[in-house]
Amino acid sequence: MLAAACSATPNAPDTAVDNPPETSSFDPDRYLDQVHGAWVATMVANHSGLPVEGIWLDQPGPGTQVDLVLLDQWSTDDDTHIEWLDLHIMETHGIDPTYEQIRDEWVAHLNGDIWVATRAARDLMDEGLVPPATGSADNNPEGAWAMDAQLETELFGMIAPNRPDEARRRATFFAKVTSSGPAVEASAFYAHLYARAFVLSDVPALLADARNATDDGSTIAAIYDQVVEWHAQNTDWRTTRQQIGEAYDTDPEWWASRVNFASTLMALLYGEGDLRETINIAGLAGWDADNNMTTSAGLLGLITGFDALPEPFRSATDVYFNEDLSGDLPQFDSVRNIAVRTVAIGEQILASVDE
Repeated sequence: MLAAACSATPNAPDTAVDNPPETSSFDPDRYLDQVHGAWVATMVANHSGLPVEGIWLDQPGPGTQVDLVLLDQWSTDDDTHIEWLDLHIMETHGIDPTYEQIRDEWVAHLNGDIWVATRAARDLMDEGLVPPATGSADNNPEGAWAMDAQLETELFGMIAPNRPDEARRRATFFAKVTSSGPAVEASAFYAHLYARAFVLSDVPALLADARNATDDGSTIAAIYDQVVEWHAQNTDWRTTRQQIGEAYDTDPEWWASRVNFASTLMALLYGEGDLRETINIAGLAGWDADNNMTTSAGLLGLITGFDALPEPFRSATDVYFNEDLSGDLPQFDSVRNIAVRTVAIGEQILASVDE
């Protein structure tokens, strides 16, 4: 059995959180099932969101559903293949790689399908810079407002089950490769959600738990508090979506961290724990829809686990195609094997923190 200690946190204002026991045991089979569920939901949501990303900006999309895209094989995309590379980095260099090792692996393997602050960070590596200089505001101005890091780091919650502090630390470390702004804070928040979702299944409680661990003076704390307030006031998510746009859609482009963090929170709150409905809201809300769909779907897939996933998620393809990563990495993987690899790293991390 895998054992992990669980630290209790105080309740967030106006939100009741049932704290789990001080210690929780992780059945290895259940751990794998939850991680497998997260990865499968991630793949479906990611590819279903690609056709609608950046389309709905001033107004949300029409109707009530986003069409699910079910492929014969999942091709790499920035929502998944950077974390796929991160698994390789930790398998190759250990669970605490250095920034120099991360730089070397990026140069060898990450050369396609990367954008904005991630593309800038990769180009800066060719100029001789090493993280976190590649994500600093002076060298990478887009990293000060763009959302890159917050869509690339949910993995660090999956490898730190019920260890939110460990998840936050690792997500922040990797987030600084590309970012310096609110995306770093959002990365830690999302990793916290994923880490605690192994023992907390109630979405509002999960969100409040992550908020409790967030600095009150941070950018994302203020966004969280405001979105929760709007959710309490508005029965229709579209009303809250309009308020989010007016308040946070003021950064240079639609792939900004703040507006997409707010939109993801909105989808999780109004989705009420239903995977399909959460994906619908995250997609129809617009902006960088695929990223928001992926983060929220992965969280609910983790809570649900693979065996209890609804159709068509559970029967979706298991084939993962390495379309963009270069070098000596394999061309194909399977979603289940990605989950197995994730759990193997998680077991190492749990063993290290329990020593």
